[in-house]
Amino acid sequence: MTGLEDLKIATLSPEDLETIRILEKKLGPAVRLVAVETKDVLYALEAKMGPNQWQRVDEVYPMIRDIKAYYAEQEAAREAKGWLKGFLINNSLTPRPKKRPIRIRQVVNTESEK
Repeated sequence: MTGLEDLKIATLSPEDLETIRILEKKLGPAVRLVAVETKDVLYALEAKMGPNQWQRVDEVYPMIRDIKAYYAEQEAAREAKGWLKGFLINNSLTPRPKKRPIRIRQVVNTESEK
């Protein structure tokens, strides 16, 4: 769960590819630019920290390896929420992480073109 499995390589015109090559030359040999398609909507898993205070689950539960906070599909976010709730009830970590209310929040990308 690196977060890279949801990326889709963007389809670029030859002019766009040339622009990227020019930018890479300006930035130097240690930098490579990657073009990916943006998502209109992402789904964030958040844990309740207090009244009207929510935080990403990967920041609240850093002891859970490979936990992911953002998902491209709502169904994947629901499955992850169910798994996380079950894990928090039945885990054997020491110290035991506190079980908190978890929500799925829809995050709209205002910069993506429609």
